[in-house]
Amino acid sequence: MTKKLKLKIPVNLINEPIIYKMVIQFEIMPNILTAHLDKDSGGDVLIEIKGTPENIEKGISYLKQLKIDIIEF
Repeated sequence: MTKKLKLKIPVNLINEPIIYKMVIQFEIMPNILTAHLDKDSGGDVLIEIKGTPENIEKGISYLKQLKIDIIEF
């Protein structure tokens, strides 16, 4: 299964390896399509993720727990 997501990253998470943690914890394969990050204002990441439906949902839930706004395409 593949999903495309737009992530709004808050300033406090700019230096955190959130995508890496999602890959390790939920066996999701990411493809970062675009990223615009700023240490003072946060940023946006357009990402495509591949994995089982269950793991993708767990990964999205993980991002939501971090207070990352998500738009699914």
